[in-house]
Amino acid sequence: MIETVTTLITILLYCLAVYGIWLIFSRDILYMLKVMRPRKTFRKKKRTSSSVYKHIKRLLQVVYGDIDDKKVSTFFVLSILLFMITFLVVYQRTTVTRSLGFASIFGFLPYFYLRMQLKQIRVDGSYEADILINEFLNQYKLNNHNVYDTIDATIHKIKEAPMMKRQLFLLSLKLKEYRKTEELEDIIDDFIYAIDTEWIVLLANNMLISIEDHVDITSGLEDIQAEIKQAIADKEREKRINLESITIVKYLTPGLYILSIILAKKVFNISFKEFMHYQLNTPTGFDYFMVIVLLTIFNHSILVYLKKQKFDI
Repeated sequence: MIETVTTLITILLYCLAVYGIWLIFSRDILYMLKVMRPRKTFRKKKRTSSSVYKHIKRLLQVVYGDIDDKKVSTFFVLSILLFMITFLVVYQRTTVTRSLGFASIFGFLPYFYLRMQLKQIRVDGSYEADILINEFLNQYKLNNHNVYDTIDATIHKIKEAPMMKRQLFLLSLKLKEYRKTEELEDIIDDFIYAIDTEWIVLLANNMLISIEDHVDITSGLEDIQAEIKQAIADKEREKRINLESITIVKYLTPGLYILSIILAKKVFNISFKEFMHYQLNTPTGFDYFMVIVLLTIFNHSILVYLKKQKFDI
């Protein structure tokens, strides 16, 4: 048991040291790699990032706000470190195949965490629809149908809608910098992705039409406003939350694990030290322990998804 803990701490310290070095010197490392890259005589078209890189960057941007390439690289480094730590620890107690399986799952935890955060942002943001649309429509009329001024004015007014205020702020920054139609469409797509509801699609499309074609979108905004009010009324009638299921999912797994320790002591006269030895230092026990940990994470993730659903029209 002591040897296991010592090995785990050693690996963690090495990985933390590597991660710390990366945080401090990542800009210099990336610059050196760029300098060392062979230069071509003829210019090529601007290199486009991979779809995976773009997806992670978009996720980080929604969750943490405006981000740079360093933070995206840090995300990948953290994921690789988690994979390596888990593989090195689990490999001492089980087969290579199982080690790779568990390591892959833990390596995806940062991405999984981002998806959970995105889910929370989308849910909370979706319930701010009424505040956003009402204020946006009012400011659109006050600012002579100018979408840019409307967005900036709305940002200052919707203090009670923090999620949408943040997304509008990011949208405003990007709209001030775009040069091409393709860039504008990407900006609108990012805004839609952050909340991912029907009403945000309608709002974003109205913004796009107004910016590109200089069309008055008052009637479109009023239609969205009416649909949201109707959806709010329907939501109040259909609200049902199964609190018993949520409680079971939240407390059953850790409760059963604690109960198994108590039963081992009472029924089989196995001390806590012996229980943990069999659990962590034997291949079968360790496999079951990893499965328990993963199922606990899975159960709590399901709880997040089921506890509160997005509001939409």
